[in-house]
Amino acid sequence: MSAIARGCGMSLSGLVHYFPTKDLLLQATMERRDDVDQARIAQPGKARPRGWAYLESLVELVRLNQQQEGIVRLFTTVAAEAVDPNHPANAWLRSHHQSSAQRIRQALVEAMEDGTLGGDAPVDSIARSLIAAMDGLQIQWLSDPDYPDMAEDFEMLVSTIRHQWGLGHAQED
Repeated sequence: MSAIARGCGMSLSGLVHYFPTKDLLLQATMERRDDVDQARIAQPGKARPRGWAYLESLVELVRLNQQQEGIVRLFTTVAAEAVDPNHPANAWLRSHHQSSAQRIRQALVEAMEDGTLGGDAPVDSIARSLIAAMDGLQIQWLSDPDYPDMAEDFEMLVSTIRHQWGLGHAQED
């Protein structure tokens, strides 16, 4: 925490005033990461991508994450520790997954409304699976220096889902 305080141009006691524990600092960092990621998807001055365009923006987010190894490593570390219900960041992790799933479900419902996703698509299962894929791809990418492009793997999954349940997917969204 001393190194972080120095890097922020503040004293350790100043940092501890705002973040009394390392876990709270890491949780705040992950919350900020989520905010930055959503801002990247929304693109300033534009409406949030709708339907399939939102899912395609997640592919771009995975692509961006490949350029941010440090924050991806921090995310996977904090998430791994936060699976313990007694961990201080457990609430953040649950909230992160719930809000991510909600945004994906919303995009899938929009695709249904737009007529580009079949009404039989299991939106809850798709949302959970996409989140699991994103998290799992990050772990594989971090642990294997020879891992190919995780964005291509995620894009293949989105494409497979679109092929399986999409309607009129050859059209422009």
